[in-house]
Amino acid sequence: MIELPEARTIVKDLKKEILGKKITSVGGNYTDHKFTFYMGDPEEYNDLLEGKKITDVYDHSFYVEIEIEDYILCFRDGANIRYYRTETEIPKSKLLIEFDDDSYINVTTSMYCCIGVFKKGIVTDNLYYNIALNGVGALDKEFTYEYYKSLITDKTLKLSIKAFLATEQRIIGIGNGVVQDIMFNASLHPKRKMNTLSEKEIKGLYDSIINILTDMTKLGGRDTEKNIYGKAGEYKTILSSKTYKNGCPKCKGPITKEAYLGGSIYYCPVCQPKA
Repeated sequence: MIELPEARTIVKDLKKEILGKKITSVGGNYTDHKFTFYMGDPEEYNDLLEGKKITDVYDHSFYVEIEIEDYILCFRDGANIRYYRTETEIPKSKLLIEFDDDSYINVTTSMYCCIGVFKKGIVTDNLYYNIALNGVGALDKEFTYEYYKSLITDKTLKLSIKAFLATEQRIIGIGNGVVQDIMFNASLHPKRKMNTLSEKEIKGLYDSIINILTDMTKLGGRDTEKNIYGKAGEYKTILSSKTYKNGCPKCKGPITKEAYLGGSIYYCPVCQPKA
């Protein structure tokens, strides 16, 4: 799933590969996936984008956006964006974009996914897109400790740490994937309530957000996700589906896996005590 580190990695690589190229065709939608959501009608994407040049590529925390002259093409969540220099071995796709040098962007989907094409500058009715567009991302310069503290209110003090971090896009760019290592690094249990944290723990959680996301981004994303070339990121996840059976890297005890708030959580009951 695209979270902030992956979005920034994808954008960096796409800028290198497609900036200035002209789109010769847009197709796809060959596979049935009921959790793929579109902004705009995908049947009209080719008419809107054919013959136009890629003028910029950027991210809005967990959105990847490609500026195509006067249009925006955006992706989030489970969009698997891959770049190919030839047509060989391109899998069936939800979106296939061909460029004037016979290279391609191919997009497949996993779990749920959002793909959108719309006129540049238009105000959309997509809530999550508008939050990402106008909000403060976790690695933005505006995400200061003072701003972070302003998110801790009478309402959010009642939430668990995971709910505070990863729901309602309170901190834009953080989802269930990156939050596992953030909480582990801060020695905080996912279900612990925000109102039980000391000032030192609140500051430690902020520092962990910045440090973990910075490391993930510098290393090209998590090893549980892949870049546009199909290569896994070089950040080695501490707690994930790939690693939790290895035990805690600190105390060597077992890691607990539970379903919680619509996803899995991983934690060490010794190093991340609930009380």
